Amino acid sequence: LKEGIEVLTSDLNALEAFRFANLAMASQRVRSIYSLMKRRGENPDIDALNVPKNRTWRPFQLAFILLSIPALADPRHRDRTEPLEAYADLLWFPTGGGKTEAYLGVAAFTMAIRRLQGDLGGLDASRGLAVIMRYTLRLLTIQQFQRAATLICAMEVLRRRDPERWGIEPFTIGLWVGRRVTPNTTEQSHEAIQAIRDGKRPPPYSPAQLTNCPWCGAEIAEGRDIEVSRFKPSIGRTFIYCGDKFGRCDFSRKNSKDFGLPVLLVDEEIYRHPPSMLIATVDKFAMMAWKGEVRTLFGRATKECERHGLLWPEANCTGNHQKKGSLPKTTVKTIPRIRPPDLILQDEFHLISGPLGTMVGLYETAVDELSTWNLGDDVVR
Repeated sequence: LKEGIEVLTSDLNALEAFRFANLAMASQRVRSIYSLMKRRGENPDIDALNVPKNRTWRPFQLAFILLSIPALADPRHRDRTEPLEAYADLLWFPTGGGKTEAYLGVAAFTMAIRRLQGDLGGLDASRGLAVIMRYTLRLLTIQQFQRAATLICAMEVLRRRDPERWGIEPFTIGLWVGRRVTPNTTEQSHEAIQAIRDGKRPPPYSPAQLTNCPWCGAEIAEGRDIEVSRFKPSIGRTFIYCGDKFGRCDFSRKNSKDFGLPVLLVDEEIYRHPPSMLIATVDKFAMMAWKGEVRTLFGRATKECERHGLLWPEANCTGNHQKKGSLPKTTVKTIPRIRPPDLILQDEFHLISGPLGTMVGLYETAVDELSTWNLGDDVVR
């Protein structure tokens, strides 16, 4: 704890990231309460909810963040470079005790400090996947996705207020769980939404994983508030907008026309535009052995299409496109390698046991290697 406090008093970037994480988590707590009340049909006052009891850290939460800060603020810290020190930390607390807020606070700090540190080791830290949150059950994954999405909304609102400090790349969150829940491709996303609009039976996968806006609680209607810009004729993105009919929300069509909510729910779009935070099930990482595009999640990309996003050797996009309607002519461009993830959170750790634990352990070796990078003579884990 003492070391964490010393870092905050000596490292201006760490202090700024800590302030940012605190503001974001305060908004996350207040907005979570606000949106819940809206879903219940109440008419809450956001200012009345913004009181200390709704946005105050519990002692163990603050302690966990302070313990994590030294290694996140300094990639050369012994916890990330010394083999005998670089062990995972296990946080145990009873159900309902506030674990989620504790590690969301650490995640917010991680995403913020990364952008302030610059291109260490020649790696681009202004974008890319910074935090991975893994679960064993898909139901738990979707529930936590909704909570984490509120934090990302808070961070994105703060970024828009000060893009010079926090960058022009939006903070986003992705859900990576498998075809029986979310679409693998933008074309499948289009098929799912079109089936809903046509009154037909939709496929088992759908980008409609949020029934209400995580920022304001307004209902999100599948056929009305989700737009799919298909890959071949356009940019290949699925946009989910807040359904507030008055357009008051920061993520409504009025205030976020070309972006919507900062969420990615289609595998293909996650590979092309890696989110700041990724929520996934452990079994999804088995795809690493079969799909080369997974490499982009670990910053392994050197080419980019200005229209579609990151490219990989087997990508079905050359990066070169002629002008089409409002879309300008594009060419493939070379980009610096993107920094790999800095933080991996394994929630519900007790569920990884027996044969499942053995299989997860095998893939963990690959994840560990792909997340490792060099900073001078130091190997950063």
